[in-house]
Amino acid sequence: IPVSEVVVFEGGGERLDYVPEEAKEQAAALLDMGIENFRERHAKIEPIRGLPVREAVVGFAPESIVAALGGSLDPLLGAIKDGTIRGIVGLVSCTTLRDTGQDVHTVAIAEKLIARDILILGMGCGVAALQVAGLCSPEAKEKAGPGLKGLCTALGVPPVLGFGTCTDTGRCADLLLSVSEALGGVPIPDLPVAVAAPEYMEQKATIDALFALALGLYTYVNPIPTVTGGPDLVKLLTEDLRWITGGVLRVETDADAAVDGIAGHIEEKRKKLGI
Repeated sequence: IPVSEVVVFEGGGERLDYVPEEAKEQAAALLDMGIENFRERHAKIEPIRGLPVREAVVGFAPESIVAALGGSLDPLLGAIKDGTIRGIVGLVSCTTLRDTGQDVHTVAIAEKLIARDILILGMGCGVAALQVAGLCSPEAKEKAGPGLKGLCTALGVPPVLGFGTCTDTGRCADLLLSVSEALGGVPIPDLPVAVAAPEYMEQKATIDALFALALGLYTYVNPIPTVTGGPDLVKLLTEDLRWITGGVLRVETDADAAVDGIAGHIEEKRKKLGI
């Protein structure tokens, strides 16, 4: 139940606004409510058993990626240049039930991206969904396009690299800088990369999105942010920012259209680089 007037659920029933002086009594009341609700809920729940259990390869960082590539970024850069992989997407996502089933949109976006030979760096709570879906396992290469599948086979890595929490996005910036420098100083906004937040929810996701936009990256988000009441802000994020930092905010609720937009952006950057 909501315990603050700042966060109130639509259509919710009981509510208990937090009063510091009554914290002990309120905590006891909440515990009693939870116990009573458990008794009612437990009688209605049918346990789900026999779900598949998979191993996931996680813990990637700029250093471990370079190590997996044999000590330099050359194999990755070569794969991007010759089109073996089309580009890289940093998928930084929460998990929300706001529009679809839990993690449904995140998994759909990831599967469609790797099928188009786009390597994914997964961060945030959303990467747990990708692990459960098996996309952080080496066997997931079978769902990837032929180029990405070949790269995964050669390096022994999955098509989705578990890169940590949403607070690890700074390490992505380090990797982007390394790629930029290795390509001779190509500006970050001109790299064939993008950011995706298919099920953002937390305030930290907002910070990550603004961080990506400030870096000049194409940034896809879903569901629709609660900023539509500010037309000047909407115009800044979706139109004007392109001419300030190079960043573009793309809002799309349909997975196919979202991936089309991301892939189109990556191909546009490849064309600009002549690769």
